[in-house]
Amino acid sequence: MADVRKLEEARLAFVYAELVKTQKRLQDLIATKDASGMTDLVAMAGEVRLNHDNLADNLDTFANIEALNRQIDQYNLQLESSKKQLDKVERLLPSPYFGKVLVDFLDGEPPEALYIGVNGFTDEQGTDLIYDWRSPVAELFYNNQLGASSYQIDQGEVSVAIEKRRQLLTEYDCLINWFDSGTAIQDDVLLAALAEDTSTQMKDITATIQREQNLIIRDTKHPVVLVNGVAGSGKTSAIMQRIAYLLYRNRGQLSAEEMLILSPNQAFGKYIAQVLPALGEANPVTYTLLQLVKKLMVSGGAELEDETAYFNRISGGGTVDQTGITEILRSPAFLEALITERDETPQFHAIGHKGKTLITVAHLERLYAATPSNRPLQERIQGMKLRLAQEWERHLIRQSRSEQLHQQLLSLTEEQQRKMIGHLLEEADEELLEEYSLRLLRRRYQGVVRQIQELDWLDEEELFATYFRQSAKQELPSRGNQGAEMLTVDLAIAKLYFRHHLIEPILVPDFKVIMVDEVQDYSAAALQFLQSLFPKSRFTLVGDENQAIFDSHSRFMTMISLFGEQRVTYYPLVKSYRSSGNITRLFGSLLKETDTIEIQGIRPAGREVAWLELANETDLREAVLAYAANLPEGNLTILTKTAQEAQDVASVFADQPQIAVYAIPLAKGLEFANVLLVAVSKANYHQGRDRQLLYTGISRGTETVGLMWSGQLSPLLKGQAN
Repeated sequence: MADVRKLEEARLAFVYAELVKTQKRLQDLIATKDASGMTDLVAMAGEVRLNHDNLADNLDTFANIEALNRQIDQYNLQLESSKKQLDKVERLLPSPYFGKVLVDFLDGEPPEALYIGVNGFTDEQGTDLIYDWRSPVAELFYNNQLGASSYQIDQGEVSVAIEKRRQLLTEYDCLINWFDSGTAIQDDVLLAALAEDTSTQMKDITATIQREQNLIIRDTKHPVVLVNGVAGSGKTSAIMQRIAYLLYRNRGQLSAEEMLILSPNQAFGKYIAQVLPALGEANPVTYTLLQLVKKLMVSGGAELEDETAYFNRISGGGTVDQTGITEILRSPAFLEALITERDETPQFHAIGHKGKTLITVAHLERLYAATPSNRPLQERIQGMKLRLAQEWERHLIRQSRSEQLHQQLLSLTEEQQRKMIGHLLEEADEELLEEYSLRLLRRRYQGVVRQIQELDWLDEEELFATYFRQSAKQELPSRGNQGAEMLTVDLAIAKLYFRHHLIEPILVPDFKVIMVDEVQDYSAAALQFLQSLFPKSRFTLVGDENQAIFDSHSRFMTMISLFGEQRVTYYPLVKSYRSSGNITRLFGSLLKETDTIEIQGIRPAGREVAWLELANETDLREAVLAYAANLPEGNLTILTKTAQEAQDVASVFADQPQIAVYAIPLAKGLEFANVLLVAVSKANYHQGRDRQLLYTGISRGTETVGLMWSGQLSPLLKGQAN
């Protein structure tokens, strides 16, 4: 054992020295280029003489400029490449590598030791000292047992034999510990990582990727990956590592701008923001569902509900929908019924400018009647739009020939001529007056062109209301005359779906990969909407059916049906790594008897769950402060059932900066060292989604959890209290 340690320490010292040497070389190279590179380029630029005396001189000048541009491009590429290499080296220095596999490539040569790190590193002689965790051969570290094995490359499968797998805990040039094992990740390494302080930012845990997570991360065969993972099973980590893996594997064919993360809320988007930069990758576009819908909404009088109103509504804290409209809107079957072609003639708005009607409703009706009645509504409307644009352009061309308009142009001041035309008109320019007049008319009436292009002449609201009435068999409720209309996200999705399929295709970015976190909170209609917007995208859907705490939730079997059973591959994750053993056992006890999964806790038991009964609610402040004083850390996170409760409790502790207060719905996806759930009484938690709320709230804690109540304890927790 001592010999093994010495060998590993010597190897680590060698690699670390190579990293430091490369760091110094790259820093010097970049400094030199920054100091002298541009000076050289400026000098070269000064040697380029601009000579346009004749065609030959013109060609020589252009050739010299092009040569200089190539040199500038080459300089920039070298500088950018050096900076990227330096970034990789500096990411490796704090912990050069975390894994080692001894691989026999079955070629008659001695087994080769491969060391795995967060990035790859090659020395100046071209020797691979560290392999990137995303490289094909690194799969041997994560995914296979000792003995006969294989890994995939573009050309096919490579058969190998794994003789040893070793996990290493390294800190700069110091070997902290090492373990040999026949499984992908030994618990000692994982637990050491989990024991680190919880922060407000999600950590890179590349070194602790588990076998079941690795299958998800490296799945490139299936167009739709569906992950149902219990609390703390590393679902979100798998998403982030999957993004990094796909960007690495498809370098040149896939960029971060072509990937979309749909996060559950804005706070969670900030929480995960540093993971990919820590791996040397840019962050993909990250939206919440509300943000995406808002960006797609057509300009008009309507505004979308904000995040607070949205979560308050879907968590049952808003006004109860007595009409049942929301339930209708969340059905994909209704969306399909909504876009069924009907023999309905749209209503139109006149097109005007400065209060004057330029294109009448009667003319629009005639144009619609002239479109083929046997064609889909979208084709007829798009045909009208094209016809209107052509007619208006012809009208402007006719107007540009007006002598009166020509005289107006000539009478403009010099300043007006420069502003509208770009230069002064001269007598010799009179033959171009028609062109300038047309340019002026287009500028003057650009609002009319916008109205035509944006379909302002179509009464889309009335058409939607008509289709809705015929599909839902009831009227769409009026929101009254209280200013701008406020749309729920469900209604906004229905309207966008209607527009996309019946009016005009919505222009969306070409996202090749879409990752949806907390997917169980999406209505079936919302998922249908995403699929229709991005039919060619590959989806990764991640969630936990046990955390379906909103009335907008969908079952995983519904998702499989929506995306197509043949296209979906399903991954269950049942090991929980986040919370201590006692916390894991408590939220695991809240699974319904019908659940077929059993949560497997990985971490040690830790501190006992605290059960804190209050004589009355007025004792809350004193009891919480007493509880917080005995915690291993000073910070405490209080979780409440609703947003209103969170506001009320936060006001009690406004003078206590070490105490944070969240409603459970807004804490979902986050984790905290010390968690206290308040008001876990029978009156507050007894039916419906209360079981899932408790499961979600308790599973936010990593080290300690307390439950506080007055009156009777929630029956959902009976049998668990000491």
